Amino acid sequence: MPRLAQNATVVLRDVGYDADGPYLLVSNVKAKKLNRLPVLGRTFSMRLLPQRYCTGAFDLATFKATACDLAVDLPNDYKDTMCPACRDITGFNPAFYNADNISPQQRAYNLTPHFVYMAYFSPQHFKVGISSETRGIERLLEQGARVAGILKRFPNADAAREMEAYLCSQEGILETMRSGTKLQLLSEPFNAQEAMRLVKQKCAEFDIDPELGVIDLSPYYFGQGASVPQLIQIPDSAPRDVFGGRCVGMVGTTLAMEQNGNVFAVHVKEWESYEVEITAGEVLVEYEYEPQQMGLW
Repeated sequence: MPRLAQNATVVLRDVGYDADGPYLLVSNVKAKKLNRLPVLGRTFSMRLLPQRYCTGAFDLATFKATACDLAVDLPNDYKDTMCPACRDITGFNPAFYNADNISPQQRAYNLTPHFVYMAYFSPQHFKVGISSETRGIERLLEQGARVAGILKRFPNADAAREMEAYLCSQEGILETMRSGTKLQLLSEPFNAQEAMRLVKQKCAEFDIDPELGVIDLSPYYFGQGASVPQLIQIPDSAPRDVFGGRCVGMVGTTLAMEQNGNVFAVHVKEWESYEVEITAGEVLVEYEYEPQQMGLW
């Protein structure tokens, strides 16, 4: 089967969600062009290559991503996925409230209406955060929240941050979550109705009635009307440089890849900025796993 853009240098820039479902955003380094690759229902493999490149800038006003104009190589030990020039163009700092300096782009972004949300990952993991209304629920989707309550709307980020800071200081509320924890939680049973009930219960503990309700995010991850996999397994002894299967969904930055009736979690966040090879219609790796049995309750 054909490899995508065989004569091009293709870099994983990001993942995202649109009306067609989850997608991979890849950058053609030499052509300086970004492309969305819808993944839902598609069988493919992706191999990680050692070379890294800047993923490009992001416009906080238009939410448009662009390829790096200089196609900058990044050292393997470089902690960012953007070169300094693209980082300056973007000017985004999610922890702006702890920053000594705020970019003009961030300052303008902070003036847009924001909302406070409570994200559910498991019965023991509730996270509170803020997001600009201009992004809709994209912030929730990229984090991989399974269910979310939209608690309250505010005219700007600073006002929303006050409520966020208060809630995150309370017992049982998280401000950050490690990606490894999110990955492990995907392998636990999930019931949307029970999760929604628990979010409402947690909000009630703080006398909060979610202003815009509590929503199940599963349709964005797995498709409208699609059944959510009962079990998403983490493959045993999986190679770190290749994955494959039929994509049945994506939660946050973790793909759900089906092989022989089993669904496996593949976390691709750490692949961002690396050159990749994508092969359509072919599964280049077979996962090993321990047979598991779902309990009835």
